[in-house]
Amino acid sequence: MLDEDHRRRLDFCLQLQDVMSSDDHFLEKVQFSDEATFHVSGALNLRSVRIWGSENPHAYVEHQHDSPKVNVFCAISSQKVYGPFFLAEETVTGMTYLDMLQLWLMSQLQNIPTFIFQQDGSPAHYDVRQYLNRVLPEGWIGCGSGNDQPLML
Repeated sequence: MLDEDHRRRLDFCLQLQDVMSSDDHFLEKVQFSDEATFHVSGALNLRSVRIWGSENPHAYVEHQHDSPKVNVFCAISSQKVYGPFFLAEETVTGMTYLDMLQLWLMSQLQNIPTFIFQQDGSPAHYDVRQYLNRVLPEGWIGCGSGNDQPLML
């Protein structure tokens, strides 16, 4: 993350609080999404996994290098859980993610009259922004660039 990203995230959170206080149904419209990699060995990507507890367990897990793994996508709203969707590829690329959105998730979401898709900020998903700009102009939340059309809070 860049230094400017911290300020942008804080600004977004403050704007989100304002929207939620003026629109009681805003969160009901949001489809939260993410994917995770599960290793057969039990290894965790500690950059994207947080374990909360009242004490430090002083534990560690030894794991095999390049252990077999599976990538799983899921989306959740106030009404439904979409998934799990198991991605066949060993690595989630922009193209595999875009295929999953186009062929699986968006076909399920199209029956919802008004929804907002929350897109994570993974660099692999930056190519997906063009697709989201086209099918959901101002109907998605995510890490964008100056040319993007995410929901402006």
